[in-house]
Amino acid sequence: MVWIIFGLILVIISVSDFLFFRIENEYVMALMILYAISYLSGVSGNNFYDSLLIAFGTFFVTLILNHLNLIGGGDVKLLFPVIMLSENNLSSFWMGISVGGMILAVIYLIFSRQIFFIRRKLVRSLYILRKKQNKFRLLNFVLLSLSRIDRRIVALRKCTSNVIRQEIPYGIAISCGGFYVIFENFATRW
Repeated sequence: MVWIIFGLILVIISVSDFLFFRIENEYVMALMILYAISYLSGVSGNNFYDSLLIAFGTFFVTLILNHLNLIGGGDVKLLFPVIMLSENNLSSFWMGISVGGMILAVIYLIFSRQIFFIRRKLVRSLYILRKKQNKFRLLNFVLLSLSRIDRRIVALRKCTSNVIRQEIPYGIAISCGGFYVIFENFATRW
């Protein structure tokens, strides 16, 4: 059950990061609570000290990278609980991040213009729907960023050049690492 909830939270984080380039603190806290539950129930905790040391080391390195504007703050805070949840499969986690990040970078390199317009259209549509109907309570709960967006975010500068420079939502790559760990956990049980 822990792995299913872990996967659902990673899907929500990936969608939120793709649409809004935001990873909300509530998702990170949910992952930390999930780790505490898995630790107390005996699902996790075999390599607690090793994974804690790696998580803190990764946190400080990525914090420096964030200070240099090379990685987003959401990615920094997301890595810690995902590393803790992946404690028994850290090599698989890093492999999943590497492969997911490489595929994501290639997709953004080839289709950046199309992705920009798709993302802009989706965000504007969600914003308009939310303003017209207040029936999206579940959607607002699932995508906390949706309830926190404003017109500045929705405007998304007009694109007139042939080349679009945009950020890559590496929260998706981090989630790929988590998905690989989930897949490996289910594969070893069967």
